[in-house]
Amino acid sequence: MSAIIIKDLSFSYAGGLSSVFENLNLNLDTDWRLALTGDNGAGKTTLLKLLCGDIKGRGQISATVGFNRFPFEISNPEQTAYEAACLAAPEAELWEIEREINLLGMDAEILYRPYKTLSGGEKTKFLLAVTFARGGFALLDEPTDHLDILGREKVAKYLSAKKGFIVVSHDKAFLNGCCDHVLALESTGAKLIHGNFETYGEEAAKQRQADAVRKQSLEAESKRLKKSAERTSNWADAAERQKFGGNEKAKYAAVDRGFLGAKAAKMQKRAASVQDRRDKAETEIRELLKGFKEEEELKLTPEKFFKSRLAELKGVTVKTQTKTLFENLNFKIDEGERVAITGANGTGKTTLLKLIAGVLENFVGLRDISPRLKISYVPQEFTFFGTLSEYAEIYGIEEGYYKAILSKFGFDSKDFTRPVNLFSEGQKKKAALARSLIEKANLYIWDEPLNYLDISSRERLKDAVLSSGISLVFVEHDISFVNSVATRKINL
Repeated sequence: MSAIIIKDLSFSYAGGLSSVFENLNLNLDTDWRLALTGDNGAGKTTLLKLLCGDIKGRGQISATVGFNRFPFEISNPEQTAYEAACLAAPEAELWEIEREINLLGMDAEILYRPYKTLSGGEKTKFLLAVTFARGGFALLDEPTDHLDILGREKVAKYLSAKKGFIVVSHDKAFLNGCCDHVLALESTGAKLIHGNFETYGEEAAKQRQADAVRKQSLEAESKRLKKSAERTSNWADAAERQKFGGNEKAKYAAVDRGFLGAKAAKMQKRAASVQDRRDKAETEIRELLKGFKEEEELKLTPEKFFKSRLAELKGVTVKTQTKTLFENLNFKIDEGERVAITGANGTGKTTLLKLIAGVLENFVGLRDISPRLKISYVPQEFTFFGTLSEYAEIYGIEEGYYKAILSKFGFDSKDFTRPVNLFSEGQKKKAALARSLIEKANLYIWDEPLNYLDISSRERLKDAVLSSGISLVFVEHDISFVNSVATRKINL
């Protein structure tokens, strides 16, 4: 069996307040299809960088395989995809690259097109094909980027036939489709599970439930021991006073001071024993709390509209310079509906959202939407360049409340003063979603809201949608979220 052995690995970024890893120990089989999961900032990408040597930590990493990271940079996007493949995988034969491309559902003709002309999904699949054509152990960081639902299913099927990789993704359905082990980076340390992501989720839920029961039991025991310690301490004090004549009658009685002294000592010893047991219970509670992640509930604040029909498009046609996206399209949404817009990349999903939101003007047909309708729109890209305070002011939302919601999304207070353009993509998406969560709107329009969000944030956003009764039109490639949230699907 080939293995990757990690021993006493520690790492922290310069200026970081805490370590990303502290004495991490793992023994991984190189045949595993391993899902690497954890919240934003847990160290997933950092671990991949440590494995392939991009950054150095303290400790030891030994492996019987070489590592290949995905994605990798194409230095000259003007060259053909084949030329890029030759530079990235010089030892791979052309037929090997073509085989991987065909397995990913693409035609080998893309190899002879300029790399820059490939779509986002085509680039993702091309880079995956080259990664596996050059051999070694693959380290895959977010391979679902730019892929629609069908593309994700295709890549999951492709990976399920491979052996030997670690993949980072926040898409549960994707991970279930391609992985046989899960490495979860949790607050209490790394946890290795034999099984797919569903297995991990079931075990994690059982552990949370068991911990909650244990915590409740320990807290009750601690309260009982506190009362017992106070009672025993009072008895010991009374015995001590009696020994030294605290009782008036004792002054005139033939008192066995030795007996009273022994009694007082025994009571003091008992009080100390009870206190020790209470201290032990409280220590266990503190250890349990390290694994408890307080996930504050996210809430939406929709407003009812004065009529049930919120928006309608009639006979709409939208054309680009090269093709017609829609022709004679009819669409309507009523209050309380949650409509998922699905379809392959390039079919016009984002264009349709822009049209409903009123930010696209180049169309033919009727957009029947009342000017009184309040719309909260979260676009796919976040292009604001100021601070969060300025962002809140532009949208007319209360700054303190906005930052409180961001804190629920895992923002640190030091992030509040940084320019938004310096945020990670995940932080940008959370900044836009937090704004939408507190906008009192009649209709919410979200374009790929889960992009870059960790699984925990995805689950809480799903719960917020389901509990709020909002009216929503959205595009999302996470099939689990779509199936849970949508009351209706429209496929383009």
